[in-house]
Amino acid sequence: MVPDALNKQVASLKAAGLDIEVAECDNQCYIVVRAMASPSPPWDKTAYDIAIAIPTAFDDAELNGFYVRLPCEYSGGQHKRINGGKINLLNQEWQLVSWHYPDGKPWQPGRDSLETHIVHCRGFFLDRGAVNDRR
Repeated sequence: MVPDALNKQVASLKAAGLDIEVAECDNQCYIVVRAMASPSPPWDKTAYDIAIAIPTAFDDAELNGFYVRLPCEYSGGQHKRINGGKINLLNQEWQLVSWHYPDGKPWQPGRDSLETHIVHCRGFFLDRGAVNDRR
């Protein structure tokens, strides 16, 4: 089941031009964002699709991390943070990326939104520094 608050945020992001959709797999809701910009090189593509797992209690639970659609290559190999479990979503293979919020600054309902989380995820591809960055 897709939370109403999530549907509203997705509709708003679609209206703003973001290629985004809701998908469900094994009773888990995901948001798929298409064509997340990435610099090439070091990435092998100029854009990737990502999927964000949405907690059932979306209004009260924090967002954290994301999946990237495979294949995905960084500097001729596998990125060390693309190391989590794999899922099959929309008949495609995705892998969990270990990209979290800095200690002491988690995603917070009321302050953050799906949009701010997407910006946070984009930072992974753009080499934005964070406490847990890839350096």
